[in-house]
Amino acid sequence: MIWILILNAAKLFLGLFAISLIYFAITPGQTLFDLLKYTALSAGVSMLFVLLYPRVKKVRKGDPVQISGAPFPFHFMGFGAIADSDASIGEEVKVKLGKGRVAIGIVESYEGLLSPPRIRIVFEEMVK
Repeated sequence: MIWILILNAAKLFLGLFAISLIYFAITPGQTLFDLLKYTALSAGVSMLFVLLYPRVKKVRKGDPVQISGAPFPFHFMGFGAIADSDASIGEEVKVKLGKGRVAIGIVESYEGLLSPPRIRIVFEEMVK
């Protein structure tokens, strides 16, 4: 997910930079300092995108999630869960745990850019 986010931020920066160059080229009286300001604005908006997008995006079906209380190394060895429904913080989300197990959990937090959202399991069942 992080690579997709970085790729989208890079695309956003390139698009904003292209708009800055076009505006610089067609507007009379622009200086190189103005172009530098437009470039800084493009970079700033792209950085905000990287920081704010996970909070706006929320948890969507198919996103990896981390179960609260699960040991940290086990999550990266394949013992995490996959969201099976959409949810935001404080809402219930259905997750697939593996080996046919399905659970209902509450989204506790968005951990950050490099780690998946954390959920607390409230109900688990075996599906055949």
